[in-house]
Amino acid sequence: MIALGFAVPPWWPVLVLVPLVGWALWRRQRACRRQGRRLLGRGAPEFAGRSGWRRLRLGLAIAFGALVTVSLLRPVGGLERGEPVGADVALCVDVSWSMAAQDLAPGRLQRAAAEIAALAERARGTRVALVVFAGEARLLVPLTTDVAAVAVMAAQLVPGAELRGGTDLGAAIDLASAALQRSGAGHGSIVLMTDGEDFGGAGRVAAGRARAAGQRVDCIGFGTATGSKIAVEADGGQGFLRDARGEEVISALDLGALRAVAAAGGGVYASAEAAGALAALHDGRLLPRARAAAGARGDRVLAQRYQWPLLAAVLLWMLRLVIRERAR
Repeated sequence: MIALGFAVPPWWPVLVLVPLVGWALWRRQRACRRQGRRLLGRGAPEFAGRSGWRRLRLGLAIAFGALVTVSLLRPVGGLERGEPVGADVALCVDVSWSMAAQDLAPGRLQRAAAEIAALAERARGTRVALVVFAGEARLLVPLTTDVAAVAVMAAQLVPGAELRGGTDLGAAIDLASAALQRSGAGHGSIVLMTDGEDFGGAGRVAAGRARAAGQRVDCIGFGTATGSKIAVEADGGQGFLRDARGEEVISALDLGALRAVAAAGGGVYASAEAAGALAALHDGRLLPRARAAAGARGDRVLAQRYQWPLLAAVLLWMLRLVIRERAR
């Protein structure tokens, strides 16, 4: 048995005007009939129409208004399969100084921005949030379907420009997890885009917390095992970043740390050495994971039934149009 109900819209008080309009039209028609009898006398039925036909036309008009009102109240009944779901993804982009290394041309951070731009070209229905982090994390873009806008924001990121120095993977994962939950995407995915310096194992612990909350943490590594010096602007030219002892810093990909974070978060590790790693991760892991989660929860929605009263209203109005109140 199909249970019927109404998905009442928030503007439903406006529908109170419908019976008021019907009442006003009935009063006007009644006044016209009285005036016709007063002017035409016994000839009123022949000129103004038989009362039985007038009442039938009025009844059809009232039924039309009632059915349209029911249709506007959005009747629902039963379940139907919803639209295919997209993935809910929080991208955590490392903007620490190490992402200025150029072992991935033209640079690690520029490659990360290119990966997001490639995702924007093919992610239909996917919602993306953007978290940037170094020694602290900041939510730059909340969860949105405008992935192209996220790609534009990512293209403007600069290594070491704003946030405190360092690399805190744990803060990025915790902030991304909270952003997903606030947006109603408790079963979303978190993707770390970093060179993987997980100091103190904070990232691994945070990934475990996110997994316990129903999310998955995947990692994309930017950089190479041999590493590279970090190019910076210095004295009007280009130099290399130096540590406290004055020695040039060489940043290498921490592959072991990223794999440990991905394992703790129930996700996978992918390398950014091949272009399109983020898009491949989306198509191969994130999207199937989201659809599987939706299927497990039952991705079925209430079936809309407004078409039936609306069709009946149109048929009644057509019938009213062909009924004459009086003969020629």
